[in-house]
Amino acid sequence: MIIELDTLTINKIAAGEVIERPASVVKELVENSIDAGSTQIKVALQEGGKKLIEITDDGSGMNHTDALLSIKRHTTSKIAKAEDLFSIASLGFRGEALASIVSVAQVEIFTKREDDELGTHIQVEGGKILLDKNISVANGTKITVRNLFYNVPVRRKFLKSETTEMNHITEYITKLALAFPEISFSLVHNNRSVITAPKGDLLSQINSIFGKNIAKACIPISRTEDEYTVTGFITKPEFSRKSRDYLYVFVLNRPIVNKVITDAILRGYSTALPHNRSPIVFLNITIPKNEVDVNVHPTKKEVRFSKEAKLFSLVEIAVKESLEKSGLEIFERVSETKYKPTILDKHSSPKTVSKTQPKQIQSSPSPSLVQDKVGYKVVKTREKSIDHFLPSTQRGTSYQKPEHTPKSMIKILGIIKDTYIIAETNEGLLLCDQHAAHEKINYSKYVDQIERKKINVQSLLAPVSVSIKPSELEVINDLKIKLKEYGFELEIFGKNEILIRTIPSIMGVAISYDLAKDLIDIFKENIDQISKQTKPEDLDFIKDIVSIFACRRSIKAGDKISVSEAESLIENLLKLEEPYTCPHGRPTMVILNQQYIEEIFQRDYKS
Repeated sequence: MIIELDTLTINKIAAGEVIERPASVVKELVENSIDAGSTQIKVALQEGGKKLIEITDDGSGMNHTDALLSIKRHTTSKIAKAEDLFSIASLGFRGEALASIVSVAQVEIFTKREDDELGTHIQVEGGKILLDKNISVANGTKITVRNLFYNVPVRRKFLKSETTEMNHITEYITKLALAFPEISFSLVHNNRSVITAPKGDLLSQINSIFGKNIAKACIPISRTEDEYTVTGFITKPEFSRKSRDYLYVFVLNRPIVNKVITDAILRGYSTALPHNRSPIVFLNITIPKNEVDVNVHPTKKEVRFSKEAKLFSLVEIAVKESLEKSGLEIFERVSETKYKPTILDKHSSPKTVSKTQPKQIQSSPSPSLVQDKVGYKVVKTREKSIDHFLPSTQRGTSYQKPEHTPKSMIKILGIIKDTYIIAETNEGLLLCDQHAAHEKINYSKYVDQIERKKINVQSLLAPVSVSIKPSELEVINDLKIKLKEYGFELEIFGKNEILIRTIPSIMGVAISYDLAKDLIDIFKENIDQISKQTKPEDLDFIKDIVSIFACRRSIKAGDKISVSEAESLIENLLKLEEPYTCPHGRPTMVILNQQYIEEIFQRDYKS
C-alpha cells in the first residue's frame, strides 16, 4: 500500500542528506551568515557540537515574516527561478538547510533587521514551533542548536568522538576564514578559544590561523587569462606535508576539493616536489559564474567546470611561474624513459628447447623454510662484504661450488648493490632486502615494548617545534596522554606550535623538523586508532611511524654493511615469529629454489 508521508518524516529524510554531523550544521548556518553580509561571525560549541552550536552574526537579519518562512522547506532569498542556478553568487541557495536542522534538533532563532524596532524570537523543537514573539535584540541573527539528532537516536549513535566532530568543524571554519579574510571569525569550544581570525587580508589570516612560520614561507601567486584568474599563496617544496590537508582551494570564494585542480597544482611543482608529498597551498580562483556548476550534490561538496582543460593549464602555469620567480628551477617529470632495459629473451636459446616456461620467483618463503625457520643457524663466512655475486676470475679466484650445507644452515655468500644479502640454503638462494629486514626487526622490538608497556624513551636534547593549524591542535591536545603510552611526549606551545620532547629510543636520538611534521600528520590521520585499546600489531599508525623512522634510522638500500653485519641481521630477523614481510607487507626475503634456478638454465630439460 502506498501512503503519503507526513511533513515531519519528509523533513527528517531530507535532513539525512543535508545534515550529516555537527559540522554540517555549522557549515550551513555560517554560510547563511556570510550571505547575509556579516562582517563578524562567532561560533560557540559544546561537546563537539553535539550538545550546543551557537552562531552569532552582525548581518542583515530577518523580519518576522522571513524568519517564519526560513524554517520551511524550499524557501530561500538566494534564487527566484531555475535559470538562477546557472549563475549562483551565494554560498547557499537550496532553501533546505534550516528546515532540516529544526526537524532534528531543538532550535532558537533571534534575529533583527537594522530598520526594525523589534526583532523576532522563535523556538522550534522537532519541526514544531513552540514560541514566536517579538523581542528587543541586537541587529543580525543568532541561532542556537541544541541536542542535534535528539529525536533520531540512530543518527546520534553514529556520530564520532567529540575530538573527531570538533576537528571537522574547526577545519571548515578555517576554510571559510581563508576564503573571506574580510570577515572576522572566532570559534570557541567548551569555553576555550580555538580560532581567532580578525578581518584583514589573506596573508594576515594565514598568520592568525597557521602561525608566522608558515606565513613567512608563503610565495605570492597570480595569473590571469581572459576571465580566469588565480591568486593566493604557495610554499616551496621543503614545506611539503605527508597529507593533503594543507591544500586550500577556493572557486568564487567557495571552499572545494577538486581532482582537476589538485593535479594541476602537483603538475606545476613537477619534480621539485618529492613523490607522496603535498605542498601548502592557498589558491583563490575566479571564473565566470556560468562556467561552474555547484548544483551537483545536496551538501555542495562537488563542483563541475565547463572548461576543465583551460583551468588546469592556468593553475599549472601559475604555480610553475611562482616557484621559478622565487628562484626554484622546475623540470618536467619523465613519463617514459629514454633507454630501455635489456630484454633477456633476446639472448635466450630457442623456446622450442625447453618444455616448460620458467616459473616466477617465489615471493613468499617455501613451506619447508617456514616450518624449520627456528632451527636455522647462520654459518660465519667472510668478515668483509663482496662487490659482486660471484668473485671475479681476473682477481685470481674462481667460483667453487659450496660444500653441502645441512638443512638447518644458511651460509652468507655476500651482498649485491649494497642492498640485497645473498645466502645459500639447501633449497637454493635466499635474497634478503637489508632495509626491509632491519625495519621489520625495529618494528617487532617496538611492538614488543608496547605490549609489555615498557617503552624505552629518548628525551630530545633540543625539542622540535612544529607549526600546526587549529584542527590539528585540537587533535593533538586530546591525544597527548595516549601518545605518551607510545613513547611520544608532546606539549602545546603558544597558539600555533607544538613541541615534541620525547620519542621511542628505538627510533634514534633526534628527529628533524620534516620528520616531526610527518608524525603530526600520522597522529591526526589515526585519531580513532590511537584512542582505542587495540593490539599493537593491528595499528596501522605504528607501522607508519616505524616506516618513516626506518627511512632515516634503519639500514637502507645503498648502505655498506659487512658480511658479519649481514649475518647478524638475518639471525635477528629469523628469531621473529613472522620474519618474511616488513610491517607494510613487502617481502623481507625470497627464495630462488633449486627447481627455479634449474629452469632458468634449462637444466630441467630431458632429451
